[in-house]
Amino acid sequence: MTEDNTSKRYRLVVRSAEEAVRMIRDKLGDHAKVLSVRQIGGEGLKRFISSPKLEVIAEVSNDSSDPFETTPEVIPSDSLPSEKVVKSDSMAVNSGSSKEDKLESKLEFAGGGESNDEVDPLSILSKAGFDEVLISQIKSWSEIGNLQDLSLADALRKVTLCLTDRFKEISPISIDSKVALVGSPGAGKTTMLCKLLAHEVFIKKRVPMVLKLENGVPNPDDSLRIFCEVIGVTLYREAAKVPPTSINSPLFIDIPGISLSDVTEWSLINSSLDAIGVHSRILVLNGAYDKKVLSKCIQIGANLSATHLAISHFDELSNASKLWPIILDSGLSPYCISTGQNVTGDFSANVLNQMIAKSFPENLYSQSFSSYQNS
Repeated sequence: MTEDNTSKRYRLVVRSAEEAVRMIRDKLGDHAKVLSVRQIGGEGLKRFISSPKLEVIAEVSNDSSDPFETTPEVIPSDSLPSEKVVKSDSMAVNSGSSKEDKLESKLEFAGGGESNDEVDPLSILSKAGFDEVLISQIKSWSEIGNLQDLSLADALRKVTLCLTDRFKEISPISIDSKVALVGSPGAGKTTMLCKLLAHEVFIKKRVPMVLKLENGVPNPDDSLRIFCEVIGVTLYREAAKVPPTSINSPLFIDIPGISLSDVTEWSLINSSLDAIGVHSRILVLNGAYDKKVLSKCIQIGANLSATHLAISHFDELSNASKLWPIILDSGLSPYCISTGQNVTGDFSANVLNQMIAKSFPENLYSQSFSSYQNS
């Protein structure tokens, strides 16, 4: 904890903006002021399954009583005597920061410096890069109400809650013991497959298998074969040689990238998957692709009876809001999100948290938190 003559600063690490607001209110009180917000990720093996978290730096005036003095959840740290640790929802929230951690609040908005009451929140989102198609959809939602009557903080919260509710309306589809990954060339199917295999082996403690299909199209297996050897997964080239599958020994099918315009190829692959009884089919989308290309990829998924959606290259997006219409309207069950080409990069099955964290600019979050200090 850093102290000066007037204030104390606290560092909170939380799962979401909503949790940050709750923690600030409950633990720091109404006089807390948010100085900065930034996204942080997991480390080591946790990067396979962890979702990004938010680091919030908040300040409380020394004139106010220390909210941690009488809180039974406070656990003093012997190794860091100047810090206090608060546990919430099984996640540690560390308060305090070194001199190097003193962060200044820099809240600059596309709204030209106007106050929340003078600016349409959706206009701010639009200027900050929010997808125009999604904004049009939001305006048509009856439950959204008139956002112009709300502060920026309440408007962002309302949009977030509406997106969350609509996401939760998507009917989940269970995954069978045979799973195919389909998509266009460059979608990142093989990298995604490697991340799924690592997740199965190291996290779920299962013994997966891999089958590579070609259907007349070359489908080299060098990199995948080496990866499978390293983690102890058997790779097959012929469907007839694959042993029976089960929940603890699932089969993942890798197929060549499918041309966006080759209808004949779609039909051949569809027939091949039907022949070996593959009902779970994950469409892998490169999240960095243009919206028109993504729409064509969705068409591929429809022609191949895709059931689930996986998004790759998520780290290349500065704003993920363009993906919301696809996730909400494609009819596919969101399965996972991954970042980077490295097979040891982040992989998360929590699509909702990833999308929320990547859709709203961090400075908007900072502004929304700050506006709660007097509410």
